[in-house]
Amino acid sequence: MFDVAIVGAGICGCSCAYMLTQAGLRVALIDATGIAAGGSGAAGAFVSPKFVKSGPVKEVSEAAFRFSLTFYQEHFSELTSVSRLLHFANNALSNERVAYFREHTSLAQATLEPEYLEHINLEARRFESLVLESSAVVDAHEICKKMAAAATFFKIDVNTLHHQGTSWSLNNQLRAKRVILTTGAYRHVVDIPYFTPRAVFGHRINIKTSSYNPINVHQFVSISQSDSEGVIAIGATHDVHYNPLNASNQRYDVATGRATLLEKARRTMRLEHVDILKDFTGVRAGSVDHLPLLGLVVDSKKTLEHLPKLRRGKQYDINKYEYYPDLYMMNGVGGYGFVLAPFLAKMLQDFIMRGSAVTPLVLPSRFLRRWCIQKCR
Repeated sequence: MFDVAIVGAGICGCSCAYMLTQAGLRVALIDATGIAAGGSGAAGAFVSPKFVKSGPVKEVSEAAFRFSLTFYQEHFSELTSVSRLLHFANNALSNERVAYFREHTSLAQATLEPEYLEHINLEARRFESLVLESSAVVDAHEICKKMAAAATFFKIDVNTLHHQGTSWSLNNQLRAKRVILTTGAYRHVVDIPYFTPRAVFGHRINIKTSSYNPINVHQFVSISQSDSEGVIAIGATHDVHYNPLNASNQRYDVATGRATLLEKARRTMRLEHVDILKDFTGVRAGSVDHLPLLGLVVDSKKTLEHLPKLRRGKQYDINKYEYYPDLYMMNGVGGYGFVLAPFLAKMLQDFIMRGSAVTPLVLPSRFLRRWCIQKCR
């Protein structure tokens, strides 16, 4: 019997495994393919905020960025490369957003040496920009493996999940008092009709180049600082229409995607004598309101039986909803998984161990009424 079973071993699942094993719980981490074998392993693993003007997304993003940047440096410094971040707008609309962010953010800003800008194309410099004092890139695979080290890993495809007595049975093979679903864009295992993840395909390339880049750069794509061997990572969710989980899609053209990443990177900075070392591809899961999901999973069937007027859009206190017992989810982190996941996992640890509240901004229950209005009538 485990205290917790986590289904999904991407950055969300591994962050939960780390926080809960650190709290002294016995944790099973389960994935059908392996640790960081999907979208998390393909991520550029940049630790930077989301550059939005205001509102809940900015609030959550900045809090998560502050927490996770410190977290990686304190616990996984050998896998964390810290540098300044140069962020450019990439169109006329984002010009206003970047300018506003630069004037109103509480994050520490910095200046660049004039000689660095010699590496930046004139086209890129015509857009608004800002420089943050600190950002980071982490080693996606190794961070996930280190986080998962104290958990017991099972390479299992979880098809059935049943609550019996005071615990959950997974595939009739494992038992746990609590279950956390960190399945990303893949199926939920239990019925969660009110949230359909927005699958976002990502592609990253590692390149060797004679051009030295001392800081992280974001514009049309994300470009990492050069490592000690001159390797730079270039990544983006640049093909938003492709979903490998959709059987009707044709196979992704890696060569075309690679060429697109390089073309976009070169619109920002000069990259000379480039050798492509490796491609990484995978699918991530976003949400329609651009906020992640963390918290107890609503049992929609029982809730509608108990609160039938939800079908007509009546507003209820979410405490009146019916929830699966000790079943949680973390999802919808999109391209910011390495920023959001440690922050959310700490919040979940505090909820499970001390009963501390999860911020209402990220509760999965926020989607139930919207789904009812759209689908239940």
